Amino acid sequence: MMNKILMLLFLLLPVVAYSLEDNQVLIDGPEVDLTLGELRMALRAAPEDIQKLLLTQPVKIREVMDSTYMTKVAATRARKKGLEKEPVTKAQIWKFTNNILAEAEIADVQDELVKNANYEAAAKELYIVEKDRLKVPEAFVASHILLNAEADEQEQDVLKRAADLRKKLVEGQLDFKTAAKEYSKDEGSAKAGGSLGKFNRGRMVKPFEEALLKLKPGEISEPVKTRFGYHLILLEERIPEHIKSFEEVKDALIQQAKNKVAHEIKVDYWLKVKNDPEARVNEEVFKAFTDKPILTP
Repeated sequence: MMNKILMLLFLLLPVVAYSLEDNQVLIDGPEVDLTLGELRMALRAAPEDIQKLLLTQPVKIREVMDSTYMTKVAATRARKKGLEKEPVTKAQIWKFTNNILAEAEIADVQDELVKNANYEAAAKELYIVEKDRLKVPEAFVASHILLNAEADEQEQDVLKRAADLRKKLVEGQLDFKTAAKEYSKDEGSAKAGGSLGKFNRGRMVKPFEEALLKLKPGEISEPVKTRFGYHLILLEERIPEHIKSFEEVKDALIQQAKNKVAHEIKVDYWLKVKNDPEARVNEEVFKAFTDKPILTP
């Protein structure tokens, strides 16, 4: 018997310790105290994504602590004045409490029903239906060297410089990245060896894109004139338009399917409550009120 009692006490120790820890006073105020348990409740009341952010930032946790303490002080003063009995405040407390409990009830029903559905199958159906939305436009990976007119230079001089530079690049006398760093007037890309990274079709100005479309990977364009100057374009990769694979979008589609099921459960729940045949409106009382809608008896 004694062994059983000791075992029970051992099992209860973590709960008791947690309870005692929650009772630790964080702020000892002249009117009210704020406990660690109350801070935990304040943090738990935040949306889950906000909780995760808050719990990684002590400064934010302190802000929540201070805010919760200030609110508790004001609420305590309100109760001392009996303000919770004021008609408007009383109605707001009643409505807020019911709304919170209703949301908890819906979430509980959703959790119970949602977890039993086959979401991968639903996601595959969504994938077939939404393939157009999952299209990835044609894209390019390219670099360029931009040349502008120097002092007293004519346009034909810039064009000649661009053509001479291209010849050296094509013949292997110069490395494209090195040349971009030395000669390109596009300061942003020049630092990266002329790299423009990956970009979708339609992003660049028309003459630039038209030249790009004529290139094969590894080729360098003839000098291309745009409003920015003359470009030498190196096409590194051309990525055709394609539809994302199911594996790429599987997680997002599963979440979408879950959200859809959850929404349907919620709508169905409220319709059943609203249309419950055992819930009957006393039309006489309702009409009497709507004929003379007074909010105080």
